Amino acid sequence: MLEIIVLPLLTMVTCKETRAAIIALHKNGFTGKDIVATKIAPKSTIYRFIKNYKERGSILVKKASGCPRKSSKRQDRLLKRHLEKGLSGEEKGVGSLTILPKNTAMNKEWYQNTLQQQLLPTTQQQFGEERCIFQHDGAPCHKAKVITKWLGDQNVEILGPWPGNSPDINTIENLWSILKRRVDKQKPTNSDKLQEVIMKEWVAISQDLAQKLIESIPSRIAEVLKKKGQHCKY
Repeated sequence: MLEIIVLPLLTMVTCKETRAAIIALHKNGFTGKDIVATKIAPKSTIYRFIKNYKERGSILVKKASGCPRKSSKRQDRLLKRHLEKGLSGEEKGVGSLTILPKNTAMNKEWYQNTLQQQLLPTTQQQFGEERCIFQHDGAPCHKAKVITKWLGDQNVEILGPWPGNSPDINTIENLWSILKRRVDKQKPTNSDKLQEVIMKEWVAISQDLAQKLIESIPSRIAEVLKKKGQHCKY
């Protein structure tokens, strides 16, 4: 009779009351399986409430302090690992820039071709036998198995792994912003002129500017960790 009388009264109540009802049933000897059978709440919710109650000894929800976390604990560990490595180095200036044909989307085939035609000659020209590290983000064409294998076969050292959705710690985003502002000032009037201005302004980016961006990476990582993944000044 207990299930017939009590449970229908609980199906339309608030989350707070549902939590209290689940814990009441648990304290009265109902197993998790028994409570799930009542359909008072989703299975995962029921077991989470019971687990939290066992750990805290209370049905009250602990309020989080400060801003909500945007980065996961795993992402924070990855960032701390990079910070502990003491990332630094010398930037040789910008490399070559490739503009895809009109109405063409970047995919793994285009990306591999670009790396072969541009990355390898650029690193050889700018670094020679010196150690260099290549950074790219987590775009699908960048993370494709064929690309990972190709980079490994070419002995290209990758900076990573980086957390997803993390433009704050990718310095190329700053370069794109700078390039866009400079191109906008030129007010190109057609596609050909636009490409001409883009290439002109790209090669005009100084080595000093690129070096400052590289040197900012440790500070970027520290700031992201401090803000728990929230928006930061970079």
